[in-house]
Amino acid sequence: MKSREGKYPPPDELAMLIRHWKAVWPNAQITRDAMQKLYPYILAKWREGWNLSQIAGTACSCNDGANIAPSPAALKFVPKRRLSLSPTGAVPGQTFGSDEIRDAGSVSRLKLQAEIAELKAKSIGTEIEILYRRMSGATESVRAKLEEQRQRLVSQLDQQKKQAEAATARLAELESTGRLSAVGRKPKAKKEPVQKAEPATPKPARQKRPAKAANPAPAVPAAAPSSPPADSMAAVEDQIAKLYEDD
Repeated sequence: MKSREGKYPPPDELAMLIRHWKAVWPNAQITRDAMQKLYPYILAKWREGWNLSQIAGTACSCNDGANIAPSPAALKFVPKRRLSLSPTGAVPGQTFGSDEIRDAGSVSRLKLQAEIAELKAKSIGTEIEILYRRMSGATESVRAKLEEQRQRLVSQLDQQKKQAEAATARLAELESTGRLSAVGRKPKAKKEPVQKAEPATPKPARQKRPAKAANPAPAVPAAAPSSPPADSMAAVEDQIAKLYEDD
């Protein structure tokens, strides 16, 4: 395949190939040295246009020299989902062994779930054993209380065992099919719809106050009557004097 000339397969795809062979032959020593010997074949097929899933299933055997039969690697399903990752910092063209590949997130989460459940079950089992020892020398009333505790612990122990079994079963399903069914998956909590607040009652429009009348001009005080001129006063006095002339 001309577009792949001079190129190398992605490291994560090589990790998938190693994981597939390791699942078929758990006791096989797929070391870095072993991969260096197989890599020229893998690289040649990949550059011809094969993907690593196809290369993983091409091995055939002819042990008796006459009958050719597909090897277990060719018969085992190769999941398309990536279950393994290459070592941190790996680059195309680099080889590595099965002890160096890492689990993909979906695989590591299921393994962790199973391990935690098993550890919790072991811890609860120890508590139950302690209760048995205490019950052997306890009075009847104390023994009754301890029995209640024991029953609760037994229920918790059964629950942890079931969780470990469920995680292990889901891991086996993932590795064999590349998919995870909804069985055993914790249901997602449904979010309650947020109720929209009712619109607030609009406030009545504020009425405009009537415009204030313009301030009236201050009243001008009436002018005081002017004093009569001096000439008129003299005339009045003359008239009064004339009234008494006849006397």
